[in-house]
This record gives sequence, structure tokens and C-alpha cells, in this order.
Amino acid sequence: MSTHVARAALHRPEMNGSGPGTGEVRQPQRGAGGATLPRGIRATLYGVAALLWVSGAVWLVLHYVFPQSTTFGPVPNPWEAPLMRVHGLIAVCAVFLLGWMMAAHVTARWASERNRRSGLVLAGAALLLISSGYALYYTTGAPHDAAAIAHQAVGVLSPAAALAHWWRNRLRG
Repeated sequence: MSTHVARAALHRPEMNGSGPGTGEVRQPQRGAGGATLPRGIRATLYGVAALLWVSGAVWLVLHYVFPQSTTFGPVPNPWEAPLMRVHGLIAVCAVFLLGWMMAAHVTARWASERNRRSGLVLAGAALLLISSGYALYYTTGAPHDAAAIAHQAVGVLSPAAALAHWWRNRLRG
């Protein structure tokens, strides 16, 4: 019974575009904007992702380019801490939206191999960012330093993965 319920959740008409009771799984219908998600949700997703990336990029610039000088040596820029709080709040929203994407977009499109590899790269980048962000908050020493390098590198490059996934879809559409 529980297997049937799990399968039924993946084959809901609103998730995959199939008709009620047909048992047929069709590819999702593409809307005017080229995606299966409503325009408002897409705009929210893109906006949150952009804010998350910009807040992280600004923090990197402040941290590495604009440290404060004191008689005792360099100290963090005073804007780093508040910016990191904002980045963390936006990250919580991003994780929520990622879960929404997994439930809606990914499950509806998984049967198709279209963009699966670029989607997996994007999901892997998100997983690395989430786990390294968690490690940055809860570790010290060498694990913290390794998480910082991973988080910064993947974070800076993540828009390339997102754009590759989006662009590949436009080329095939």
C-alpha cells in the first residue's frame, strides 16, 4: 500500500500533465515562459538565488579586499557579520525553494533524460553548498577551513551550473 501511495504522488496529473485515471505519464507541458513552474514561483526562485549569490560575493569582496587595519593587524570588515546573517536568512529560503523544486520540477521531469546531467550537477552543487554552509557554522579548525574553500569555490561557480542547465533547455526547446 505504501509503495502505491509513493508512486501515486509521483504520477499526479498536476505534477506530470497526465490525465486522470489514464495511468499514462506524459512529459510536462511547457508554459509560455518555457518552464513548468508558474511565473511567480520561477521569479521567486531566480530572485532568491540571485540575492544569495550576490550576498555571498559581496561578503567575499569585503573579506578579502577590504579588511580593516588596526594597530594590532587586520580585522574583519564591520559589514561582514551583518551581511553573513542576511546571507544565512536567504539560504534558509533557498533550501525551502530547493525542496519545492525537488517535489515539483525534478520529479515531473526525471522520467525524461533531457537535462538530467546538468540538473544533477546543479543539485550536487546545491548539496555541497548546503553541507559546507552547515560545516562553516558548526566546525572549527581544519574542517572549517576546508568547508570555507569548498563553499566559496562552489558558490562562485554555481551560477555557471544554473545557466548551463537553463541554456541547455532553451537550445533543445
